Amino acid sequence: MWFLRRSSSASIDSAGQPASGRAGWLARLRRLAPPGRAGLTVELDGQLALHLRRAARARDRSPQTLAQDLLTRALEREALRRHAEAVLASLTPREREITWLAARGRTNQEIAAQLVISPETVKSHVRSALGKFGLHSKSDLRMLLLDLGLRWWQQETG
Repeated sequence: MWFLRRSSSASIDSAGQPASGRAGWLARLRRLAPPGRAGLTVELDGQLALHLRRAARARDRSPQTLAQDLLTRALEREALRRHAEAVLASLTPREREITWLAARGRTNQEIAAQLVISPETVKSHVRSALGKFGLHSKSDLRMLLLDLGLRWWQQETG
């Protein structure tokens, strides 16, 4: 990932290039991205660029490396969120209802009493839902959904 910082006060020509000359801008860009290496140029506003440089300096890293790591983590998190949403959509209505209650911290006995089913049935649905998420416990489920910002269980259920 390669970054090119343009001054916000620079004038831009009709092609969207700095008025100081398209050739100069492209030459700077070519110096940033080595030949044969696919890159991405990202333009950051002044405040974001300043924060990125400060954070990189505090970690003794280059802003480019830190930005690449941050974007990688964000993309991984987005993929995990999409997977979780797909799993949620694949749950049966009863699994979804029980998952809502389990994620809210309810015990199997509390869920069973509220839904008028046996605790063993609740346990079976919880186990099925956890398996679909690839998790081992209700606390893992709660943490996953909280970490991903999926707070859909806050709706009241029957």
